[in-house]
Amino acid sequence: MTVTENPVVRPRTWAAVLGVAVLAQTVAAMDSSVLNLAVKTLADPVSGLGAGVGELAWAISAYTVVYAAAMFAGGALADRFGPRWALCTGLLVFMVTSALAAFSVTPLELVLSRGAMGVGAALITPATLSLALRASQPAQRPKAVAIWASAAAVGLAIGPIVGGLLLSRLWWGSVFLLNVPVTAICLAGIALWVPRLHVAQRRPLDWPGLALSFGGLLGLVYGVIQIGGDVGWDSPSVLVPLVAGIVALAAFAVQQSRSPAPSFDVRLFLRRRFAGGGLVLTVAFFGITGQLFYASFYLQDVLGLSPLGAGLAIAPTAVGILAGNLWAPALVRRFSVRSVASVGMIVTIGTLACYLVFDAHTPVVLFGLMILVQGFAMGTVVVPATNAAMGDLPAERSGAGSAVTSGLRQFGGTLGTAVGSTILSSWYRSGLRPALAGLSDGQAHQALGSTQAALAVARAAGRPELAEAATSAFLQAMRVTAGASAVVGLGGLVLIAVCLGGKSD
Repeated sequence: MTVTENPVVRPRTWAAVLGVAVLAQTVAAMDSSVLNLAVKTLADPVSGLGAGVGELAWAISAYTVVYAAAMFAGGALADRFGPRWALCTGLLVFMVTSALAAFSVTPLELVLSRGAMGVGAALITPATLSLALRASQPAQRPKAVAIWASAAAVGLAIGPIVGGLLLSRLWWGSVFLLNVPVTAICLAGIALWVPRLHVAQRRPLDWPGLALSFGGLLGLVYGVIQIGGDVGWDSPSVLVPLVAGIVALAAFAVQQSRSPAPSFDVRLFLRRRFAGGGLVLTVAFFGITGQLFYASFYLQDVLGLSPLGAGLAIAPTAVGILAGNLWAPALVRRFSVRSVASVGMIVTIGTLACYLVFDAHTPVVLFGLMILVQGFAMGTVVVPATNAAMGDLPAERSGAGSAVTSGLRQFGGTLGTAVGSTILSSWYRSGLRPALAGLSDGQAHQALGSTQAALAVARAAGRPELAEAATSAFLQAMRVTAGASAVVGLGGLVLIAVCLGGKSD
């Protein structure tokens, strides 16, 4: 990694700085998935908010959409004012908006609060990676990236565990209120240990780029989520936002290529390893984030686990990701970036294929073993891809570089949730409709909303065959969704082979 010199901190202080960065990144990443096990509670009109499937998808996606769209501005702010300032500001925004989300009384309030939380997270993520890199000796940087990547991946994995634990004891808003003391600890750590790093050049903010990227992502995700409802591909409510989103993103790419101070520097993609690493991260997070969405329904509605039980069933993925992240640097030294990432992607695709045989009688232990292996494989993809992407950027561009890679991760995760929910909902509705004969229009509409709603209708109507049909329809939808993720994973395998080079690179 070619760098400009920065004030390098002492070993003990370096560990403290890295600890603050890791904790901040973990809580930001955790909130990408913390709601996955709360969807059942939020859908309940008594104990939750009575949210529908579309509102639930938006409650999850609002955070990641804004997180991804504003990440580019977050990286520019970290480069302009320094990672310490960006991290402090992001943590304060995250703290306040988390409290607002916790006390939402309508689905709309929750969606808006989650979007505002994404603004804070978009400042936190590029600042933490930039801080970890710029506070490290050159020899420490691969280790710093591995530890930081562990925080990002483990945070995503432990979100459902934390959510399940809190939901078993407290009301649903507690999953957000937890962020308040954690961010306070991070702010105290910054005051004590994090130095002010030199800012080589104060770059102007790119407001047109921010507006185009945000509008483009919003339109794209909104259109994809709409497909999962009762409308078809040819509906204006699908086509208009999709086309508008694609046009805005294309305009964003053109505008960024011509901007003297881009927030999303498309010129970085002229570097083969940077482009390949970033796109591999997009594919990886597409798969794992989409999987967490349908796995939460599978564990609770099909296997009958409580939110806490489902969280514990997902827990092995955090262990696997952490182990994979920590082993990845040694494996890369022994073999190569391409070899390690390729094997990791192949194993990940294989674990997604396991959903093709999972059913209502699958032992939870088998699910846990699958997700443990998947987590390890993901770790051996994420760390090499992140290092490949960041490996030849100068230190003063680390904020922009980390913003791009982090933005691509969030974009992949957002699309994973949106596409996953769309495929799941579409196939579930299609599979369940033949079993709705004899129900009132209201009951049929309710049953089509979710598996949990269909099971409630089946109990109320005395129709056990409807419950069986709902479970069967969900399992078929889950298998199709997992298969689609596996196909995307094959695309990631091609990217690794073409872009990430060999050991000599």
